[in-house]
Amino acid sequence: MAIMQLRNERSRTTACGRRIDNAERCTVVQVHEVGGTWAWYPHGFGKFGVRLPHAEAVKLARAILDAE
Repeated sequence: MAIMQLRNERSRTTACGRRIDNAERCTVVQVHEVGGTWAWYPHGFGKFGVRLPHAEAVKLARAILDAE
């Protein structure tokens, strides 16, 4: 899949998963923005998403890694 970057983005990463409401496949897009914030949103859902400050993104990443 081609990943298009916007001007305010440093990088994009995608992960495939399943929606919790109906188990259909869904791609989650993670965007590292120029200002240091991170945005997470499900692909195809318009402007619905979450923007996290750097410290909160680090906290989330550490929680994921610590759970392994």
